[in-house]
Amino acid sequence: METMISLYNAFINLDLDTLSNPNLLWTLYGMLFVIILLENGVLPAAFLPGDSLLFLTGVLIGNEVFHFGLINLILIVGAALGTWLGFIQGRWLGNTKIVQNWMAHLPEKYHRKSELLFHKYGLHALFIGRFIAFVRTLMPMMAGLSGLQSKRFHVYNWLSATLWIFLIVTLGYFFGMTSLFKNHQREFMSLLTLIPVALLVLGLVLSLIMAIKRWITTKK
Repeated sequence: METMISLYNAFINLDLDTLSNPNLLWTLYGMLFVIILLENGVLPAAFLPGDSLLFLTGVLIGNEVFHFGLINLILIVGAALGTWLGFIQGRWLGNTKIVQNWMAHLPEKYHRKSELLFHKYGLHALFIGRFIAFVRTLMPMMAGLSGLQSKRFHVYNWLSATLWIFLIVTLGYFFGMTSLFKNHQREFMSLLTLIPVALLVLGLVLSLIMAIKRWITTKK
């Protein structure tokens, strides 16, 4: 816990020396891996700020905090395993009360968007859904509920995970190399570190609101 707090403070204070510390670097890799895995495959974690963290990761590559190839590989594996976990939940646990409750806590618009994409494009929707928060967490569960073959799902899963991770991380990397970013590095880094926190708080608030609405509905 102390190490995680140190890394969080390093993010907030833009302490690149601490973030580049070999003794802390693998903990940082592990934290990002777990966040991406959970955000892609566990419905209660759908509010985690995956996209903004990937972009920030790309920016930090430009500051020589991460190795470009290694961090991409770690995050691709995390995203693919998370989506596979969601698929397994849909196939084995989709009709259980606990998973149904998880799905009920997500805003209805994301349910409709996921259903529309999946029924219109099938597994191809994984490529689209990867770039839409909440939808990328719902999509694999719907694939599992539909009874699709695991082999086909795995192919689309790994391809879409690779595309999503590589594209956003690379965009963050190139942005971090621009003169605009370098001339205003402290301001941009402060903004980029605040966005994930703001999205996390927003997600928690929305989840709480949905839970309260559901509780009120059941009491009527």
